[in-house]
Amino acid sequence: MSENGFTEGPLLTAARNTSTSLWNDSSDLDELTQSISFGGVGATCNPVIAHTTIVRHIDTWGPRIKKIASNNPTWSDSEIGWQAVKDLSVEAAKLLEPAFREHNGRNGRLSVQTDPALHRNKDALVEQAVEFHNLAENIVVKIPATSVGLEAIEEATAHGVSINVTVSFSVPQAVRSAEAIERGLDRRVAAGEDISQMGPVVTIMGGRLDDWLKIVVKNEKVFIDASALEWAGIAALKKAYSIFKERRFRSRVLSAAFRNVNQWAELVGGI
Repeated sequence: MSENGFTEGPLLTAARNTSTSLWNDSSDLDELTQSISFGGVGATCNPVIAHTTIVRHIDTWGPRIKKIASNNPTWSDSEIGWQAVKDLSVEAAKLLEPAFREHNGRNGRLSVQTDPALHRNKDALVEQAVEFHNLAENIVVKIPATSVGLEAIEEATAHGVSINVTVSFSVPQAVRSAEAIERGLDRRVAAGEDISQMGPVVTIMGGRLDDWLKIVVKNEKVFIDASALEWAGIAALKKAYSIFKERRFRSRVLSAAFRNVNQWAELVGGI
């Protein structure tokens, strides 16, 4: 069984026999190894995921973090923590290299999230995105789908960074993000740069859209069939997918924040 409760059979079927790719929402090396055995071709890391992994493997990571601190006596706790995130990301990315080669950069990527504290600073986001991009050849960098984030997404893409758009919950956010990626890719092509191995994706956190609607219904005392509140995220993902196909965006839609089996089963095969 996987962490989401699906048996190995359906996971393998989805990953190997449909156009759907399976990415693991963790960079824990043990979990990622299991995911790859199920057909997983991607994974993610952020400060929360890294912290969970470090706590789970504190016997390994405790001494490593102490060594980072010892080797960099003037660093702040934040700088030490981010170095641990980067080290963990590089190691996880290594496990995905075979998939990266097999899929020519479209899959086999490890997502690394930019620092949320930089969300108002386009230049800082781009600088960090380029830094993370250079950690390993199969890194994809998370930038939020905010107004500043969209500017950073275009600029980082033009620098050759493959983007995973995050903090995205709606069809308009996804479409605007894909358009920003397209502008960045076009700029790169116009400059004579190669984009053949870039693998941008646009995330929609479907389950979190459902979560928010449930809060609104509760707070505003709206009477509605509770089962209807499990489908908004699915509808948003399907609508975004159809627009991406219609407009021939070169990025792909990534579903995240699963809350029920339909948020997986209804999307397998890219329908």
